[in-house]
Amino acid sequence: MQNKVPTKKLNTGYKIPMVGLGVWKNDNSVEEMQELLQKAFDVGYRHIDTAIAYENEEVIGEALENIFKKGEYKREDIFITSKCFPKKDENIKDMVKKSLSKLRTKYLDLYLLHWSACPIGDNLEIKHKPVHEVWKELEECVDQKLIRSIGVSNYNVQSLFDLLSYAKIKPAMNQIELHAYLQQPDLIAFCKKFDIQVTAYSPIGRGKLLEDEQIKQIAEKYHKTPAQIALHYLNVNLDLIVIPKTANPERLKENIDWQDFKLEKNDVEQLKKLDQDKRFVKPNELFDVPLFD
Repeated sequence: MQNKVPTKKLNTGYKIPMVGLGVWKNDNSVEEMQELLQKAFDVGYRHIDTAIAYENEEVIGEALENIFKKGEYKREDIFITSKCFPKKDENIKDMVKKSLSKLRTKYLDLYLLHWSACPIGDNLEIKHKPVHEVWKELEECVDQKLIRSIGVSNYNVQSLFDLLSYAKIKPAMNQIELHAYLQQPDLIAFCKKFDIQVTAYSPIGRGKLLEDEQIKQIAEKYHKTPAQIALHYLNVNLDLIVIPKTANPERLKENIDWQDFKLEKNDVEQLKKLDQDKRFVKPNELFDVPLFD
């Protein structure tokens, strides 16, 4: 039985499924990826979130092509997101076209700037391309119908505020680390004010929330798993898009089957109080730059 996943309208007019499948660190073979995506579609997923940095666009593209050939699902049924963070000498249009080629599609539903910086290394060399240049190139890709919507990932309020000052096409999305331990209410409020949707990655805190006693107690009360409570809270109560990741076909249904109940007000308040501004994705370790400090 398929779950009916709700959608949200982006500021471009296109609709995005509010639950997607994250594929970070997924190094499946084509056969394994095809099995995973087939099962994902069969239980209701219609949204795949990948990136150049994940190094699996090509595998996903071949797997999707094989699935579409069967005729049960079509390209227009599936929302595909990819991401990049361009260096000085890289052309965005070329990067987009490479992603299109690898994913075997004529367009991307959503394309994000993965981070507001590139790794700088020990010599502190500034390698990233200025965002105002990158954004103009992304807007050209939209005009050429290579991309339907553009957005950002891991952007704070200051970075968004600057981007909005010159963007002809507003970012449709900000994809950020977001879970019960890192709820970022001020950033969410800013995005909502400017009609930028928010996607939560690492929505179960890299598995740490599964061991939280309060979440476990709430899960037992509703006969759900801790993962389902964590996802339900973000998606239903905070009205966010979530992209739980799994390479396990058996966990696919668990990560999407949590829309048949409502959390009581006191349980929502308990989950709200779990916020401790705790990040599991630490850009200081990735980039040697304190992006969020």
